[in-house]
Amino acid sequence: MQSTILNVFPSQCGNQRLVLVSDLDVATGTETLMLRQESRSPDVGWFVQSCISIEPDQAAALKMTLTSNLVQRQPIKTQSAPAVIAFPAAVA
Repeated sequence: MQSTILNVFPSQCGNQRLVLVSDLDVATGTETLMLRQESRSPDVGWFVQSCISIEPDQAAALKMTLTSNLVQRQPIKTQSAPAVIAFPAAVA
């Protein structure tokens, strides 16, 4: 397997990143696009947390979605405190 890093997307915290990789299976000549979530440890360096294989049709659809003017950007709503759901006392 031969891997080529296409792009690195750093996070704001500095110890997480997304890496877009092209993996080539030399034996079959098959090329696969991979999106890796990586973390950094002072003792280990960068290591892969999870990996997603992106099929050619998915890559085209993802590109179209991310570059589309039709996508409405909405601010992410955050809560200052987690919501609490109250349950009535159970009767035995």
